[in-house]
Amino acid sequence: MDNLHDALCASLRDNSGWPAEMAEDLGRHAHIVSFEKGATVFHAGEQTDLLYVLLSGEVRLYYGTDTGERLLVSIVRSGQMLGAADFQDIDATPQRAQLFTAQALSRSKVAVIARARVTRLLHDLPGPDLVRIVQREDSKWMALSCRLLTFMTQDVRSRLAHTIGEITKAFGIADARGKLIALRLSHEDLAEAVGASRPMVSKHLKDLAARGIFVKQNGRYIVLREDALADIAASREPVTLPDTRLSAVRRVSRPTFNRETPPRSAAIPLNARRKPETVSHPPLRAAL
Repeated sequence: MDNLHDALCASLRDNSGWPAEMAEDLGRHAHIVSFEKGATVFHAGEQTDLLYVLLSGEVRLYYGTDTGERLLVSIVRSGQMLGAADFQDIDATPQRAQLFTAQALSRSKVAVIARARVTRLLHDLPGPDLVRIVQREDSKWMALSCRLLTFMTQDVRSRLAHTIGEITKAFGIADARGKLIALRLSHEDLAEAVGASRPMVSKHLKDLAARGIFVKQNGRYIVLREDALADIAASREPVTLPDTRLSAVRRVSRPTFNRETPPRSAAIPLNARRKPETVSHPPLRAAL
């Protein structure tokens, strides 16, 4: 447990910009919760009265629509904060809600901190420290916005290469053949990450493998040629295969996409996830 406490304090200090003594205070009052692979950490629509910091494992953040479509927004690695960090007073109105659903990609441990304690400490922070924390949080959302805007200018092939490149930088391990991706990802995972149908992504993955750029061996993906992957991500070539999943998620049609009926996701509709009974852990809220 001491190792997890140290990891939490280091994350709050180094990644979020908290002063060391206040990071220690938050660490002492955090609850460490374990989540098995596939378990939901929180649902879209839940209140942002709890702050979540991933201490070990990996967690997926999804955005869902009322029609059941969902987009894999990002894969969070240990040491990072999950979801929205709401720093307003607990009695402020209106209450904000989580935009995404967080699901454990592997067995994970998450530190959960009551927002009320965070806001009390924020009131005591000197101006420069407060600005640093807000800037760190703002940078995270700015990076996400830039990524999604980039996706809007790319075809499926370029989005896939861009996404693989991001995953490689975050989770890639140097290997004699290139970069080994430690995560176990399915074609469906990659399809949800780029807003495309699984058959479409499978065709592009087959093409990347045939060109010796990105292959799967013994259940793990390996990037053999990062330079070629970057070239594809930077290209603006028109798509050669029709796909409209990203357009459906964004409610905006792109002229380079031919219209087709995308396969429905097996995800639970967003409005179903927002029902009160889907709150992940009410006993934990009461304890905090």
